Amino acid sequence: MAQLVKLSDYVSRYEIDIYRYPSRYVRLKRERWERVRQDWETRKKGFQDLPLWHSYEDNSESFIQKSLRKLPWKKSEIQEEVELPTRTEITHHSLEKLKQSFREELFQFQLNWASSTISEKSHVKRSYYYDKFLYYLLQNLPDTFFVFYEPVFFMKKAPVDLDVIILTPTELWLIKPLSGNDHTIYQTETDRFWKKSENGVEERLLNPFVTLKRMKTVVETILTENHITLPVKMAVVAKDSFIDVPPVSKRVNLVDKRQIENFKKLLLKNQTPIKHQQLKVAETLLAHSLTISENRLQEEIDEEQREETDSRIEND
Repeated sequence: MAQLVKLSDYVSRYEIDIYRYPSRYVRLKRERWERVRQDWETRKKGFQDLPLWHSYEDNSESFIQKSLRKLPWKKSEIQEEVELPTRTEITHHSLEKLKQSFREELFQFQLNWASSTISEKSHVKRSYYYDKFLYYLLQNLPDTFFVFYEPVFFMKKAPVDLDVIILTPTELWLIKPLSGNDHTIYQTETDRFWKKSENGVEERLLNPFVTLKRMKTVVETILTENHITLPVKMAVVAKDSFIDVPPVSKRVNLVDKRQIENFKKLLLKNQTPIKHQQLKVAETLLAHSLTISENRLQEEIDEEQREETDSRIEND
């Protein structure tokens, strides 16, 4: 699964140390999967009483917490480590269903890492938990890919909303996603506007090329100012619908549901290990992004106070 490095203007775990957290995520994911798989296989064989992780649902202390207690890590590091999902159902009848459940939990885990640290937290829009394109990217791209999803960057001290950035080990992709379904068709209306048709209803939208050009200007300006060189590519992606637009520029890939699998294969050609240059680019982009968060401890105190107030009102 690709790593969600930045989500909107939320505080990200990767902002703390981009050189440490990518490898930590990969290690935690691998260790977590091995233990879930082993537990599932043991239960399938009929052994119900496991000494270390016998119940995900009912035991208040997860198997990760139990195992990490014995390791010589600092308390703050343990707090970070145990945030991997711990409620995977292991009653699945097939290994494939277990894998799918595990991937879904990892998606929730990634949203958590992309919106909180040990001391800070951002409020996540509920729609992100059901965002099909975000889910698709994280599920279908490898761990070595970094995703910036709807980040807010600073351009001459002014915040600029972008769409999607995929940072691979060797190149950077700027993506303009288009929503829709089997009945959605995108067509050119004018040089500046496209037309979206769906079930007889038409809607005008800004030409995605304009959006991509602005994104390219912002990103390349940041890279140039920091003396970083990396190939930048662009694509308009309508994963579930159709784009009926003649190719205008060889610099922009037009990808609809007919080409999405080929586009994924194109991206997956870059399955090389994480590179230092890639980490440097991620660090630079994060340094130029907007973050809005609040103190996590204070939020928990406020929540407790609200619960106490509600309790007094109910008792009165």
